[in-house]
Amino acid sequence: MKSAPRCLLVTVIILSAASLASVALARGGHHGGGGVGAAGGNLCIGATLLDIRLSSLDVILRTTGNQRTALEELRKVAKQNSDDMSRICADDSPVSLPAKLTAAENRLEAALTGARRLMPVAQKFYATLNDEQKAQANLVDWPGL
Repeated sequence: MKSAPRCLLVTVIILSAASLASVALARGGHHGGGGVGAAGGNLCIGATLLDIRLSSLDVILRTTGNQRTALEELRKVAKQNSDDMSRICADDSPVSLPAKLTAAENRLEAALTGARRLMPVAQKFYATLNDEQKAQANLVDWPGL
């Protein structure tokens, strides 16, 4: 029972960290210096940062056997989420307020769908970790936190 809340915490941390870490990129100017504000930029790049960050998790946790398989599945879903968010954000430079709100709603829906896809896979991966690895995963210095 305790592992489910821990898994949820790790998943939330991963997603939040990825979103928060993207602020610098958003400030640097998405789409040639204009366009996306910090909130849109966070959602648009956050999934990609998660995908990248999961690559280092294998080394940090020294995964083996079924852990690597579960992590690979998590990476695959994170990559799909990253690709989906890239598509949603590709034409992310609306001019009118209603169009901006529609774009924001589309980004939020895609991010929520991605989180819902990631949750069971993250839980499955987290369940393969031993107590030491779980402690390490909980202490990882996620960007932006």
